[in-house]
Amino acid sequence: MVAGAAEPSSSKPWLPLPTDIVVLSIGLLAMFSLTLQDLFRDNEAGLWAKDAHSHGPIMLAVAMWLLTTRWREFKGTTGPATGSMLAWPVFAIGSAFYVLGRALGIIYFEVFAFIPMMAGMVLLSGGTPLLSKLKFPLFFLIFMVPIPGFVLDPFSQFIKLYISTAVTNILWFFGYPISHTGVVINIGPYQLLVADACAGMRTLFMLEAMGIFYLNVARHSSAMRNVTLGLLIVPISFTSNMMRVIFLALLTYHFGDEVGQGFLHGFAGAVLFLVGLGLITSLDALLRWISSPFAKPQE
Repeated sequence: MVAGAAEPSSSKPWLPLPTDIVVLSIGLLAMFSLTLQDLFRDNEAGLWAKDAHSHGPIMLAVAMWLLTTRWREFKGTTGPATGSMLAWPVFAIGSAFYVLGRALGIIYFEVFAFIPMMAGMVLLSGGTPLLSKLKFPLFFLIFMVPIPGFVLDPFSQFIKLYISTAVTNILWFFGYPISHTGVVINIGPYQLLVADACAGMRTLFMLEAMGIFYLNVARHSSAMRNVTLGLLIVPISFTSNMMRVIFLALLTYHFGDEVGQGFLHGFAGAVLFLVGLGLITSLDALLRWISSPFAKPQE
């Protein structure tokens, strides 16, 4: 009897990377570890330690998980990777943002530099075919980049004003003694300030990111359905934050300021995010139900 050859191992390497690219990756990781350290510090640059930008680490973790998963699915190409030389100008762009951010103390530039650096690594490893495969995880990294206050503040102020107006009109309709001056709500003997957290910009970014992530993972074939659901995330976020302010206003009016500003104040923020995610999936199910009669039957 002839002995058969040993079967090759079915185990797959964590990521199919040559040694030189692994070494380069370790160098980039060491470089950006300084940025990560700054982001979590309790100072001006420590944006991820502040509530307004605390979603950044979550977005980074989700993007890196998705990038690793999709990379492992890549079959690779024979011969030199097409477009791999594009990695060097992309690295140059990332280096320019990193050096400027580090030298001038602009943390936004430092964080953004991670995206072209990762794109350069992808191009160097698999060229444009791999970049096409991983374009969504690289795009998703945008959501980890903090938005400067001069860009965010006008939108936040606009939303706070409209939430104050909407909450006042709704509770006045139900007979509550309520009025508002700008973003300050007066209900009974209490005054409530609709702060930046209640404007929901952080919730809006997280819901928009999770909604886009959900659409990408679900991989709906209908572009109209994807666009519709993506646009509806904005009013969903507004509605969720309005419900949060109504809840806190009623708590304060009926049970006092200590209850309204205590544990339930922070708990309401977590609940509103879960409510927003529930509304997204519910709307997706509704859109699927509405579009199902018009879907073409598969042959």
